[in-house]
Amino acid sequence: MFGIGSGPLAIAASLLGLGLICLDLALVYWVFRDARHRVDDALLVACAVIAALVFPFVGTLIYAIVRPPEFLEDAYEREVSIQANEALVKTLGELARSNRELSAQVGRLEQLIVVRRKASGGSARETASPGSVPPPRR
Repeated sequence: MFGIGSGPLAIAASLLGLGLICLDLALVYWVFRDARHRVDDALLVACAVIAALVFPFVGTLIYAIVRPPEFLEDAYEREVSIQANEALVKTLGELARSNRELSAQVGRLEQLIVVRRKASGGSARETASPGSVPPPRR
């Protein structure tokens, strides 16, 4: 190998070559696992793995530069959270609108009660039937 004969230097060069091959295979495996978690398209995952195999170390470096910034699970959780927040805002808006409508109806009823009391010409205590409880004073 590289014009090196037998001996300790040849063994060291062989071990270095074997180590680089193992490192490249480990990087290809990392690209495969990472791409599966970040990319939804199987064809793109295959292209990333093939690039890492065909171009040792450089293919992995290129993948590391152009890979998507987040995992698919994180993107899904973000979308679900956004949808839940939108539903919550919609529900709170409907609740606030219902509360305003209810307050308006209560206000109209209170005005109607005041008008009827004035029209009857007496206070609620005088016109109340025996045994009935008068409304609280405000």
